[in-house]
Amino acid sequence: MKNKHVGKLSILVLVLVFASLACGGGSEVQVNAPVSQEDAVNTQVAVILAQGGDGESSTAAAATEQPALGTARSNPAPAGSEIIADGMAFTLTGSVRPATQTVMSANQFNSAPEADEEYVLVSVSIACQKTVDEKCSIFSSSFKMLGSSGITSEPEIFVAGVPGLLDFNTEFYGGASISGAIPFIVSIADTGLLLVYEPFLGDSFYLATE
Repeated sequence: MKNKHVGKLSILVLVLVFASLACGGGSEVQVNAPVSQEDAVNTQVAVILAQGGDGESSTAAAATEQPALGTARSNPAPAGSEIIADGMAFTLTGSVRPATQTVMSANQFNSAPEADEEYVLVSVSIACQKTVDEKCSIFSSSFKMLGSSGITSEPEIFVAGVPGLLDFNTEFYGGASISGAIPFIVSIADTGLLLVYEPFLGDSFYLATE
């Protein structure tokens, strides 16, 4: 009986490993920041050197004090960055806030936000960087919106009538790209909105929307 349980456990472990590999798990998030961000880093290093500090040791010390760029809420990738994760390249191409009038005028059955809430439309472009024989997939459950309140918002997947929405049911092969807007309802008081990508298995990232 014990051997049977061990065998089942081994099979379960193998299934989880293969699933993780299929979803791109195990790879690291890469952030290609916009030029302005790189210039800011160079300026910071120049200031450290001008003050008599050791550029290498100071930079290394700063790196140990916070998570890698784009991998945490405390250090999100700046707007305009390209983020490589799970075999895909993600780029935020635009953000509309508030977008309540756009969404509500598109279809009378779209969910209306509360008095202290509003719609936000975040447009993204996603390129599959796998081989031509491999597919990329995205799921609405992998995306969230996070602001100063610290409370996450899920995509409003039942919004209809708004042109250019992202189709989460699309499977696309290596070399192909998809794009579209993701609707969220957030608190009007929320600031510093971040687009969060958090798949069940794979790499998570945090991207500033402005």
